[in-house]
Amino acid sequence: MTFPYDIRSNLMMLVDLLNTAGGIAESGDELTTTTGLRDFAARHDFSGPLTATKADVEATRRLRNRFDAAFSMDPDAEAVSSVDPEAEETAARDALERRIVDEVNLTLRETDALPQLVRHDDWDWHLHAAGAEASLADRVAVDVALVLIDLIRSGDLDRLGRCAAPDCRAYLADFSRNRSKRFCDTGNCANRTHVAAFRARRSEAG
Repeated sequence: MTFPYDIRSNLMMLVDLLNTAGGIAESGDELTTTTGLRDFAARHDFSGPLTATKADVEATRRLRNRFDAAFSMDPDAEAVSSVDPEAEETAARDALERRIVDEVNLTLRETDALPQLVRHDDWDWHLHAAGAEASLADRVAVDVALVLIDLIRSGDLDRLGRCAAPDCRAYLADFSRNRSKRFCDTGNCANRTHVAAFRARRSEAG
């Protein structure tokens, strides 16, 4: 599936947002200051003034933590169990989708989102749900909500995944044709994992 530019960009933005957390970012939490939030917004081409307050920082951290918690919840916590592995996988996927829908709807209510078509800079027509006069935190939040709406409606929520490296918690965006991306882009996880597997096989071989 080919994703429109705005969906790709906003999904990469969401992945970057989730990966700013202290337990993931190599240098520690990257959203503790107004400068950190402005830098984040600047590298993702947010329109409007990139003015950040301490309240914006706190609101964006809450947003990040809420969605991280929703994506990270253990299916066992919702009593998803079945003797049929396929049914269990479907139930877990549905439970995740419901959690994300709840958080998306909450985000839209909190930000008083008002979707409208806009065109600016190098971007052709796409949706905004907050005007340029809205706070930076609200503009980040509604873009997060909009991209998740797109993924949920198209059945592509699993395009937002987690790194398969056992020592990494980072999120990733999977745009591959067969949904085969397993490792994040934040470190050298793919190479490290493959090297470790090769050494383990060689050790077992004697």
